[in-house]
Amino acid sequence: RGDMPNPCALERFAPFSHVPCASSPIHRRDKIHFLKPIQPIPKSNLKEFPMIQAVTTPAHKQAFATAIQGAPYFRAVMGRDLALWADNPGAPVRLFTLPGAALTLNGSTAQLCGTPQDWEELLSFLQLAGIAHLIAEETPLLPAAAGEPLFLYSMPPQDRLPLVQEPQGYMLNRSPSVLRLATQLFPQEPERQDCYYSETCTALAHGFARVLALQDAAGRPVSTVGAYAMVNGEAYMAMGETLPELRGRGIGGWLIPYLANELAGEGWTVTFLCAAERCRFYERLGFVLQKQYVKYKL
Repeated sequence: RGDMPNPCALERFAPFSHVPCASSPIHRRDKIHFLKPIQPIPKSNLKEFPMIQAVTTPAHKQAFATAIQGAPYFRAVMGRDLALWADNPGAPVRLFTLPGAALTLNGSTAQLCGTPQDWEELLSFLQLAGIAHLIAEETPLLPAAAGEPLFLYSMPPQDRLPLVQEPQGYMLNRSPSVLRLATQLFPQEPERQDCYYSETCTALAHGFARVLALQDAAGRPVSTVGAYAMVNGEAYMAMGETLPELRGRGIGGWLIPYLANELAGEGWTVTFLCAAERCRFYERLGFVLQKQYVKYKL
């Protein structure tokens, strides 16, 4: 990556994000919204939850890494968060370990990998933290009616997807301007633009992300997708989007499999989440359903 142009160079600085692109479903219109800034939990309040420990020591980090090991999606997204944010007091993501599980908080959404021993303590903790949604495996301890299914897809057994004919009149940009993508992805949301920009640049700078775009003759990105969490052998894809006026022409249907094939060819396990209404589209592209998670409304 050293000889690639820096897509964040000479662009304006934005504060650390409260809107994690890496944990969003692959299609931007399916994305999970994290609009509520996360506030620090006072240490005095943490004493009320003795089983939940902030990740601050090597032992905590090892316990967190062990909890997410081998868990599709979580090992990539939470592994990226562990690598980027564990030692950063101003980070947008807060990491915790608890017996049997690992937990992250980002905005108004939490992600849980594993099975905690004390659900009552965990739910009280999430309420104190102002968490509105929890992404986790399905559990009978939370009402199914309060959950929205998220479907985890991966590559077919041959690890290669068929490609439709490459769209004509567009050029592949392997290092598009992150700032320009931010303004196109969130045209009326300047705060979300800053969040996407800062978090994506951080992940790119540390080698944990790859973002592609197709651009027209004027240099305007017309379609984009990226792998926003490339950790622990897994590349989690997200933020697939094509300009509204160009949808239905097979542009995204070419770009998404192109990146997936490239990553798989390098040895990455390719995954992404999508909402129910998008499953048919990705299955037509050749992706295979692996498992299901749930986004619970707390």
